[in-house]
Amino acid sequence: MGAKFDDLVKLDLNEIGDLAAGAFGPIAFLWLILGYLQQGRELKASTEALKLQAEELNNSVTQQSLMVASQERSLINYENSLEPLLKALVVDADWDEGDFYCAVSIENVGHYCEVNNVYSYAKSGVSSTISLDPLFPNDLVTFRFSGLSEFEDFQVTVEYTARSGIMNAQIFEMESYYDKENGKDRYIVKKIPFMSSSFYRKPAI
Repeated sequence: MGAKFDDLVKLDLNEIGDLAAGAFGPIAFLWLILGYLQQGRELKASTEALKLQAEELNNSVTQQSLMVASQERSLINYENSLEPLLKALVVDADWDEGDFYCAVSIENVGHYCEVNNVYSYAKSGVSSTISLDPLFPNDLVTFRFSGLSEFEDFQVTVEYTARSGIMNAQIFEMESYYDKENGKDRYIVKKIPFMSSSFYRKPAI
């Protein structure tokens, strides 16, 4: 171009445009390629950042779930700590005016509770429903379940409302056995676990 400068200045405008396009076209194309590569790097970096944010969000959700589960367990433990702890015992079993009866004592060695109903049910179909006063710690009450067959097995369900306001029940199985040492029939009491159950179903009487 230096050697033919005189010819260069004599070129028409369209020829100068063709010359400029030929000279700068590769540079523009190279610039386009570099821009494309730069956008690719930025897009990759943005994708990695989004992945990291997604992982952090997932970890946060997991931590929140663990915290909620821990709070629920703490609440359940607190509610369980307010439950009454009832003990039942058959203190007497005998005949009275042609009816066989069992005298059952209920003792509360736990927290205060309001007793809603006490259901007694035997396999022969005999049943009874009574109401008791609220049970304070160390309270002891006794009631009779009459009309039984002699020394037949039966069940006692104490339905109550605990201090937490939750309604629950504690169930006792009264099973008879022959005491060889004293030569008499007696009752043994088996308590059904109640803390592990998530709900209480009222017995059909």
